[in-house]
Amino acid sequence: MNIKHLNIGILHSLIGKNDGVSIVIDQTVNAMINDMDIQLGNIFFMAAHSSPRFNATTNEIFWHKNTIHKLILEHFNGTPPDDLDDLIHSNALYAKKIIADFIEKNNIDLLIAHNTTHPYNFITAVGLGYYIEELRSKGIIWPKLLVWWHDSYFERNRFQNPNPVIRKYLKYLPGTYVDGFAFINHSQIGLCKRFLEEQHAENIDHFLKHRAVVVPNTSDIPWDWKQKDWNGDALVYPEQDSYNDTLFSDLGLNEELEARNISLDDTVILLQHTRIVPRKKIELAIDFAFRLEKKYAGKGKRKAIVLLISGHSGDEQTEYKRFLIHHHIEQKKKHPDANVILLFGENIILSHRDIIVDKKYYKFNEIPSVVAANGGIGTYFSEVEGFGNNLLEMVSSGLPAAINKYDVYREEIEPLGFRFPSIEKLQLSEEMLDETFELLSNFKKRNELVKHNLDILHEKLGHKIIGGKLTPLITNMFTRSLRF
Repeated sequence: MNIKHLNIGILHSLIGKNDGVSIVIDQTVNAMINDMDIQLGNIFFMAAHSSPRFNATTNEIFWHKNTIHKLILEHFNGTPPDDLDDLIHSNALYAKKIIADFIEKNNIDLLIAHNTTHPYNFITAVGLGYYIEELRSKGIIWPKLLVWWHDSYFERNRFQNPNPVIRKYLKYLPGTYVDGFAFINHSQIGLCKRFLEEQHAENIDHFLKHRAVVVPNTSDIPWDWKQKDWNGDALVYPEQDSYNDTLFSDLGLNEELEARNISLDDTVILLQHTRIVPRKKIELAIDFAFRLEKKYAGKGKRKAIVLLISGHSGDEQTEYKRFLIHHHIEQKKKHPDANVILLFGENIILSHRDIIVDKKYYKFNEIPSVVAANGGIGTYFSEVEGFGNNLLEMVSSGLPAAINKYDVYREEIEPLGFRFPSIEKLQLSEEMLDETFELLSNFKKRNELVKHNLDILHEKLGHKIIGGKLTPLITNMFTRSLRF
């Protein structure tokens, strides 16, 4: 079957933004166009919010932070309010109508639903489930549904005790009328099997063999890294243009340094290139910054250590940013002489460059290269990750990172051969601190590590992987008759 003629719909809360799912969506679209011979005009987008793009439809019902989703998350566990069931049902019926209109208007053959396994997309998942369930009950097998499993309530402790109202709808997260699954790590196959067993599905192993694939997070390398001199003592980093020259000034860093009488040359920048959510364990990055400053001071060097958080807050626990600010203040009280600066970039960092009423905005995925050009390093002490999109983004920009070895990293990424200064079980160590210090002060050794990681990224996790894995999966969905 030639799949290039299919009309493909892509559904998610956000499209073209800074979150990991949006990044995967854009990578997938590029793979479809460049490697699968699918025209951009055949790809349609449905979201709550989308960056400006061709064939995009938006509706607030899919927004993961709208009123009904906030209510669902607040009452996922414990005693539900009396009207929760009715609210879920009525909102899901509305979502169903919007999805149906989108599919019918654009003659969608294949709908790719991202993260409908996650409670943050609860209404989207239930509305989609209602729609597909109704079609299949009438014997209608079009459109095909591919669920892209990024995360799920199975994978988060806070979602382990759903109340009876929530439990009633969990069969739609992601539902059993699914024609194919794309996972981002191998452990999710077992979680999916568990879900299907609970729904009394049949032929599960056979279905997952022919209708499921693991598509790891991928990243291309957007600079001419192969032509660089990696054997010298000079810092190697991606080419920079003048647009980002004002980033540190607009962040308020120059003013902070001037108040301390410290130059940018005597500043070490740590980049936390993630959203501000608790599982990222950003408090560890703050602690790490203070320990690094102390290490420099012990060697007679007066340095400012800056922790820049490039991602946005508010997606999960809104109090977490406030906690981080308080944690930084408490650490300053313990170390009054330490020059450790905490910066949040969310007010000037978007998914794209822009200038609005004389205010300059910077592109999220360019920030790692700016920090790399200044000899900085990334921090990635996450407790839980589905894979590691932002980690790969730092690698692709020539930025080394200090990490915590979370489960999926140990199982999926470490065996590929990447090298990072690392800790286990969220315990900062002197060994990791020493390795990081060496990368910050010895550019020859740093270049060797960066080049090593770029080689592995290019060979094993480039975007070419996506098309190679999706093409046979989609072909099977349309040519192999199979149900569970």
